[in-house]
Amino acid sequence: MDWFVNLVSEILPLYAISVLGFIAGKSLKIDTKSITTLTIYMMSPIVFFLSLAQVSFNTGTLIAPAITFVTASLVAPLVLKTTKLYLGERTPYLSALSTGTSNWGYFGLPIAFSLFNPEQVAAYIMIGFGLQLFENTFGVYYISRGHKSPLESLFAIFKFPAIYAIIAGISLSYLKVDIPSEGEKLLELFKGAYTVLGMMIIGLGIANLDKFRIDVPFTLTMCLLRFALWPALATLIIYLDTDLNILGEEYYKPLMLFSIMPMAANNIAFAAQFNMHPGKASVAVLITTLAALFYIPWALQFFGI
Repeated sequence: MDWFVNLVSEILPLYAISVLGFIAGKSLKIDTKSITTLTIYMMSPIVFFLSLAQVSFNTGTLIAPAITFVTASLVAPLVLKTTKLYLGERTPYLSALSTGTSNWGYFGLPIAFSLFNPEQVAAYIMIGFGLQLFENTFGVYYISRGHKSPLESLFAIFKFPAIYAIIAGISLSYLKVDIPSEGEKLLELFKGAYTVLGMMIIGLGIANLDKFRIDVPFTLTMCLLRFALWPALATLIIYLDTDLNILGEEYYKPLMLFSIMPMAANNIAFAAQFNMHPGKASVAVLITTLAALFYIPWALQFFGI
């Protein structure tokens, strides 16, 4: 029972931050796109760079994110083709982005800190960077395809600084370059701001809606992807790894926790940046995040995390 109390105490403040974002959006008329621009172009690159630069470089450092990146990259085009059969003209591109992203950072990291030892937290972070890489490469490509040609969408990838921050951080980790103590203090400051802004984006997105409307087919698709397909994929990966022993047992529980996260708040950010149904994304993110309050405690018990 103590674990449940600890879990609730970690995630309830995240919901409170989203409520504050909603209040700020309604009372102060804050422009969501300005906040998402700050998050994408400033906060995310700094957090990714400093986090990766401090990770001890080993085989798992490359294998764990590679597995999640490849998994997302294979599933996303299948989701794109499938959702084109029943969703609106541009919504499938939002679905493709959402398939390979989750709220593993803003929402999941506090839970990981409450459940895992430092080594498992590091494993969780490395698993998450696979989706971060997808989000800033194929994810950007898919979300921009709603308005741009394939070539223009390809070039759009290189306009976002997070991809360069990820490469630079991994390079410093590989070269074993020590980050000064000031860098660690900067990371702590930015991590807190990153979480606050990320969760506020959910509330801001809802506050800026002219009309609250649920796209039922899209939202159900997202719930199935986040709460059924990804846990099934994680279970399959773990099953295969018990024979291959590529990841190692220390990655199994972090991978399962990673697989049960709700939709990424960054979906709202990218939808706003590319004018791709940010309202629809906001509602779906809100619903999956609310569902996670009940789903995650059950899933932790069911999967033995």
